[in-house]
Amino acid sequence: MLRLLPSPAIDANQLGGAGRPWSIRYGSTVAVLRWNDAGRWRAFGFSGEEAVASVQWLHLVLRDVAAAGFVAPRPVDDLDGRSIAVADAGVWELLTRVPGRSMGWSDHEIFEAGRLLARFHDASLRLPKRPQRPGSQPFDACYPEHPEARAVRARFEHEVSALDPEASARGVIHGDATQSNVVVEEDGSFHLVDFALAYLDYLWGDIGSALWRNGRTSADAVTYDASRVARFVRGYDSVRALDRRAAQAIVTFMKGRGLQLQHRLELRRGHDETVMRRLLAVDEAGPELVAAIEDALS
Repeated sequence: MLRLLPSPAIDANQLGGAGRPWSIRYGSTVAVLRWNDAGRWRAFGFSGEEAVASVQWLHLVLRDVAAAGFVAPRPVDDLDGRSIAVADAGVWELLTRVPGRSMGWSDHEIFEAGRLLARFHDASLRLPKRPQRPGSQPFDACYPEHPEARAVRARFEHEVSALDPEASARGVIHGDATQSNVVVEEDGSFHLVDFALAYLDYLWGDIGSALWRNGRTSADAVTYDASRVARFVRGYDSVRALDRRAAQAIVTFMKGRGLQLQHRLELRRGHDETVMRRLLAVDEAGPELVAAIEDALS
């Protein structure tokens, strides 16, 4: 990939462990080079062609997001004139690097993360209409086989069927707008990064997906903090007004995110018992979480 760049790489640092993106500096440009493993796509039942089409869909979205004035990674056409290249049994992509430190876990930061997601949704609703992302796994397509997950899935379907169609807007969602995918610039600006899971679904679902992690008592916990959930939603509501109908839907989609993760885990024959523990924790704490959100929106 480095040989495809228009000038020699001056520096290359991997941002984390194996499989994580690389920060690349060449000439006056600093960019992020990501590799998408085709083997992972095959585990989900998708072809190599679908994997390429999926990344192409994402890059078109990110170009439109930039045109809408929202700060996010955008494609860089420096891989021999393109932002995507296929090699080494995977799909490579080159994107701008959004500067900033990783978001922390403070009350202020969780409130600002809610505001950030609301700003993204305002931009999302201004994007051109488009088909669903190839290879996406929206909430309504995830049916895990775990017996306890199947019981939660039945309740999830009932709750989704009761959503008000006039209030439950759909659009491009980030899909994983958690604390781990937010950076904070030196001036205090918050920015979303890592749109790898973006696709079309309920905007309320994006709030629920963010709270799958942001609403925990701590980053690695399997239990949830109603006050933290309410604080994130309060931040969102301060930018993009919600009404009390959103409360149940947000908690429903917190469960939906857990069902997605369990479904994907089973497809790739992985093992992570914390997914089910968190899913069951959200299901059990549901009434408390709904009440906290309703109070935040009063």
